[in-house]
Amino acid sequence: MSMTHKHAESDQHKKNHKSTGSLVKSAIVYIALGLVVWLGTLIPAPHASMEIAGIVYKTFAGVLAIIAAVFVLIGLIQVWLTPEQVSKVLGREAGWKGLVLSAILPMILGGSLFVIFPLLKTLREKGARTSSVVAFLFAWSAKAPLIPLEIKFLGLPFAALRLASIPVLAILGGLLAEWFIDKPAS
Repeated sequence: MSMTHKHAESDQHKKNHKSTGSLVKSAIVYIALGLVVWLGTLIPAPHASMEIAGIVYKTFAGVLAIIAAVFVLIGLIQVWLTPEQVSKVLGREAGWKGLVLSAILPMILGGSLFVIFPLLKTLREKGARTSSVVAFLFAWSAKAPLIPLEIKFLGLPFAALRLASIPVLAILGGLLAEWFIDKPAS
């Protein structure tokens, strides 16, 4: 491993550490705010307050399993993939092939926001270009498992047009975002 690569990893580790600290502080604020609101319901509506506690517990338990799996996936990506490998598939050197892949592949993926955002953050840190990350998010909204419901409620022509337009709009949105976000300061 070159000294430049080690230095880049060290800088990235520092950024991740600051980002994690900020995330933890935000989580503590939201949890404290939620507890204050919940405690405010305890006296006037104890039954409703217990129902809220049960819902929060079930939701937290369900999300915890997803978050644990995401942490494992991100850890594997961090260890197994080099920035060069990610860049080759999703970076600038991948060209249109990487952008098209980012605009189509997520349409068949499932996963919640708890999976997608941390995954995209990791891929971006590993060298994925901005347009690929944005195209991925656009295309991910297609949600293949929901297509039968979309057809039932909105009709086949609507669903077909929306699905056909997603890759095109994902690529355009990705390129536009990259132009705004990554353009050099003048």
